[in-house]
Amino acid sequence: MSRHTRLLSGAALLLAPLLLASCGPKASEIRLKEKKLTVYGLGRTVSVGGDVVDSKGEIVPGFMVAWESSDRKVATIDAQTGSVKTVAAGKATLTARLATPPLEARVALEVVDLSSVNVSPQRMTLAGPVGTSFPLVLEAKASTGALVPMAAKWVSSNPKVATVDASGVVTSVAEGKTTVKAAIGDVSGATDVVVVLRSIETLEATPLNIPLKIGEGLDVTLVARDAQGAPIPDVAATWTSSDPTVATCSGGRVVGIGPGSATVRAVCGAKSAEVAVIVF
Repeated sequence: MSRHTRLLSGAALLLAPLLLASCGPKASEIRLKEKKLTVYGLGRTVSVGGDVVDSKGEIVPGFMVAWESSDRKVATIDAQTGSVKTVAAGKATLTARLATPPLEARVALEVVDLSSVNVSPQRMTLAGPVGTSFPLVLEAKASTGALVPMAAKWVSSNPKVATVDASGVVTSVAEGKTTVKAAIGDVSGATDVVVVLRSIETLEATPLNIPLKIGEGLDVTLVARDAQGAPIPDVAATWTSSDPTVATCSGGRVVGIGPGSATVRAVCGAKSAEVAVIVF
């Protein structure tokens, strides 16, 4: 083989990949997994991703996109992996770029400051006939501890035992157990619900008299019994105060607010129990 032939062969080998690349599929779009993304919570890490595809929508291998955040005070993003870390509540645009050929795609990001979702009571017994209802209380908090007025998605793990509506009202269907969950994005809280088809015959609250200092709190013990005198534990009760400027009550915990006297009342179906509160 002559020197000239050898040079031609070597050049052909070098040009072969380029020729194949030029004849192969060409990148025409960065196809994102999602174009809008809402992340609940600060300091959270999530991933965004996208594929480089040709005009037919087929993935073209060998291309790496570079990611960028329009506002690093809201969220940062790893340029190579697309790993996003939330920093503060707000909105930012995440951009994926390809240099050659020049392509670009964007993700609209919203960061919501949501630290926790709590449902109260955390466990309860729904006593009475089928169709007995009780409203659960939702408490969503930001990282600062401030309450966040946000709607949750409610679901019952066993709707054959108890259902829950869009506002968190649980309604009994049959005896058994279920878990009711409230979720805002992927942040959630839950309560365990027991349904018993027994009527409450008596309801007692202790202590009957509660002296409190302003800012002080005390738990009231509530005992419900059926017609046979058997106790019904963790019975669902609605608590009210005759004067919330003096004392409040939530879930059986009485808190002194201001000087004076008030009556705290627990109601379960047709039965009720009262506690006298003096705040000084």
